[in-house]
Amino acid sequence: MQTNFQINNDPKKRTLIKKGFKAFVNQEYKIALRFFSDALFLDKDDLSARIGLLLSDMAMDFPREAYGFYELYETMTNTQPRVARAKIQHQILELINSFDANLDKMSTVISNEDNAEAENIDGILYPDFKKICQNKNFKEVFENLIFSTKIVFTNKNDFYDFLDLLVENNFYEMSISYIENMPGVAIYDTKIRKILQKAVNKTK
Repeated sequence: MQTNFQINNDPKKRTLIKKGFKAFVNQEYKIALRFFSDALFLDKDDLSARIGLLLSDMAMDFPREAYGFYELYETMTNTQPRVARAKIQHQILELINSFDANLDKMSTVISNEDNAEAENIDGILYPDFKKICQNKNFKEVFENLIFSTKIVFTNKNDFYDFLDLLVENNFYEMSISYIENMPGVAIYDTKIRKILQKAVNKTK
């Protein structure tokens, strides 16, 4: 019991966590990850270090969302009694895990049905579609294929590329339509937001 108390109150661990959040706020996410990892090495059960590690990892791709979670965490811990800290930390961890789970759903929903049925449908894989477009006019190829066959995506990066290609070739309204029909979690995806903004700019 005494050993656990000493670990939980290790001043070195507290210093690492403090430096980790400072690096996070300064957008030095890789440095923050190292500080939080070192803190967890000293105490693998420290909730503050775990939150910092997850937020720093999230911030590599979703800085705005990660900082939003951080501000929420700071607000809750600063306005609630200290005895409620552990409960608040568990709530924040649940929110972060929920965010990650929704992203996983979004990354698979795009192509799950197509992957399951790819062998049974009259379709063309996106890489093959793109090869055809390299030698011919995109507008002509796309308009001929869209009414006669189905473009099959096997990963989300191909779908991102397709949406961007639509915008580049002035099919921006169709690109917007695809995005609008995606799950609501798509708004958290920085690539989707960039493509959507690009499409919206084209409409002006």
